Amino acid sequence: MSKFQFITDHFADIPYMNEARANLMRNLIQQEGAQQILEIGFFQGKSSAYFGAILEDQGAGHLVTIDRNSARNRSPNINDLLDTAGLSHRVEPRFAHRSYTWELQKLINSTPRPQFDLCYFDGGHHWDGTGFGVLLVDMLLKPGGLLVLDDMSWSMAASPYHQKNPDTMKEFSQDEREAKTVQLVWDTVLPHLGYQPVKIYPDADWGVARKPG
Repeated sequence: MSKFQFITDHFADIPYMNEARANLMRNLIQQEGAQQILEIGFFQGKSSAYFGAILEDQGAGHLVTIDRNSARNRSPNINDLLDTAGLSHRVEPRFAHRSYTWELQKLINSTPRPQFDLCYFDGGHHWDGTGFGVLLVDMLLKPGGLLVLDDMSWSMAASPYHQKNPDTMKEFSQDEREAKTVQLVWDTVLPHLGYQPVKIYPDADWGVARKPG
């Protein structure tokens, strides 16, 4: 059994990445020959396990994935999934005290600075974090690398979490609440950086763009 199939069979009830999206990601990785991958936002680690499985099945590659320290408290958590699947050697989880942007700073200022073939960006979807996060990720992507933005249609106003917790929206203006902020980063920040759109996948709610070079 492939590791990919193992994740599908054993972690079916764990959110959030489903088999269809994982298959799409596998196709992107294989088409690009990507081996060094960065992930922003892993929640319980199912997407990270799929990444690790794809890399294990192809016999090469490594994933660095970042989420907040609170992810340790989820049950099961990312380390549980990776240990169960035997994929800990393919995946390096990083737990941020406050924000993934600080962990990106650490990577940027590492010696030597890591360079990634592909980044899957599924971090906090607000304008501040996504916009600044993409600028930092750009410093870590190889020329010609792929950036995959998840939740292109997300807005605070339509978010089930924010609807259940309306106090979380108090500090935001109505126009910011209603804005599709990931799409806004796609429309404004990526062109400024010279990225070329590759494809938008409506079913996955992904936008894929290529760094110049």
